[in-house]
Amino acid sequence: MLKKSQIKFLSYAIVIFLVLFTLLFLAGLVPESLKPQQEDSFRTLWDKTQAERINDQQKNNGVLVGENPTKIVIEKIGVNIAVINPNTTNVATLDSYLKQGAVRYPGSGTLGLGNMFIFGHSAEAYGVINNPAYRAFDGLNKLQVGDTIKVFGTNQTYIYRVTSVDLVNQDQALVEFNQNKNMLTLSTCNTFGAKEDRYVIEADFAGVMK
Repeated sequence: MLKKSQIKFLSYAIVIFLVLFTLLFLAGLVPESLKPQQEDSFRTLWDKTQAERINDQQKNNGVLVGENPTKIVIEKIGVNIAVINPNTTNVATLDSYLKQGAVRYPGSGTLGLGNMFIFGHSAEAYGVINNPAYRAFDGLNKLQVGDTIKVFGTNQTYIYRVTSVDLVNQDQALVEFNQNKNMLTLSTCNTFGAKEDRYVIEADFAGVMK
C-alpha cells in the first residue's frame, strides 16, 4: 500500500506532466501519433448517412441535389400531400407516420440523387375517409409513362417523368435500392412491408422547375 508521501509525490508528478504536455501541444511540439484521434465509432450510422448526404449536395448547372422532399404533387390524379422524412426503419413508427402523409423510406435516395422511395396509403376502395393521409396515393394506377410528378424540397421543385406503372406481386421485393440512377419510386402500402399486391411507379429525374 502506498504511503501518503508517495501518493503526494505521484499527484505532483501527474500534474507537472499534464502541464508540460499542454504547453508542448500548444507550441506544436507534440508528435502526431500522441495527439487525440477522433473516432468514427462515436458517430451513428444515421449521422454518417446524413454527413455523406450533405457532402453529396452540389449545384450542377444550377440544380441543387441531395435535399429531402417536403411535398409531392401529381396533378393528373389530384395528389397533393406532405412527405415525412423519419430517421428510423421501425415498422410501427413508419406506419404511424403514414397517418400524417406520404413517407420517404430512410436510407433511400434524396431529391435528384439516387433512388428515392416514397410510400403512402391508398383508400379508393373504402369510400368516405376523413383523414386525407389515407388517400395520399389514390389513383397511382391511373398514371401512364411520361406523366409528370412534382416533388418539392426546401429550395426547389424537382420534376420526375413516369417510366413504368406496375402491379407488383406480393412475393416480390417492395423496392430495389440498387438502381444506379437518379429516380423516384412510389408505392402504396396498407402497412409497411405487408405481403400484398401493390402498384409501384418508377420515374426518372428530369430536372427542376425554372
